[in-house]
Amino acid sequence: MGQREELTVVPALVGMPPAVAHDAALDAHLLAVDQDPAHTPTSAGVVAAQQPEPGLRVPTGERVRIWVRTGGPDGGGGGGGGKVPLPTGPKPLASLGTK
Repeated sequence: MGQREELTVVPALVGMPPAVAHDAALDAHLLAVDQDPAHTPTSAGVVAAQQPEPGLRVPTGERVRIWVRTGGPDGGGGGGGGKVPLPTGPKPLASLGTK
């Protein structure tokens, strides 16, 4: 008989400092992976987006992609800075028959 895959719930990581988000993902048996290799788990900033979304059930050991926004000393506003490309989701398909 086949083995059943264990599932875990994706935690909400948005708004957390990167190091805290990495720890929260590990606590859920997941791996948070930053989309910008220049960021490290101890980088200043906050998680601005994640994929998959929080609350979804995924297999343990899966990766959770995170986007870290840097800016002011706490990672929040105050002068811009970290131009982080955030996920936009799938693009709408053009309707057939339109010009």
